[in-house]
Amino acid sequence: MKKLFARGDFDGDGGEDTIFQHNYSRLTRTEIDNSPDPTQNEWDTVVQWFVDRDADVYLTTHKNNQDTLHVGPAQGLYCLINIGDINADGKDEIALVIDYLDVSNVNSCEIYSLCNNKWTRLKQFGVHEDAFNVTAAKTPIFDSIKGYLEKQNGTWVYNDYSQGHDGAKEVGEMLALKLDKCK
Repeated sequence: MKKLFARGDFDGDGGEDTIFQHNYSRLTRTEIDNSPDPTQNEWDTVVQWFVDRDADVYLTTHKNNQDTLHVGPAQGLYCLINIGDINADGKDEIALVIDYLDVSNVNSCEIYSLCNNKWTRLKQFGVHEDAFNVTAAKTPIFDSIKGYLEKQNGTWVYNDYSQGHDGAKEVGEMLALKLDKCK
């Protein structure tokens, strides 16, 4: 089970921070390091395994006094990406996609920033989980989500899978990622 992390200046103090993914069992009060392989087990068995352990995925930084971002019951994260300081508030934002315990291939990318010492979601948009299907023997660490969140010519752009499109021209069109400052 891969545990993702990202580095950046998430609190705006000018120093490097590291944010870590944790898969935690509230039942055993321990990290979940191994779980049933969804490609080798029935999906209902995998889901029940996580439910039986009262699984919780959350993110913490290496600084003890910073907020914890709980994302809830899941297998983990597909990706955890430092996208830089998009809203020009002096702090890097993170993008993540949660590997939920569901049967849908439609998911969402959520973008968070540390606002007033609390992780706050600034944007959410749809992605298709096929973006994370790989044929390589080793699963890569994603630094973008092909077709949904990419850096083009130095600017982050996105495509919202959940938005309807008026015409064929708009399908797959990448839009500049803009985020409001923390409130």
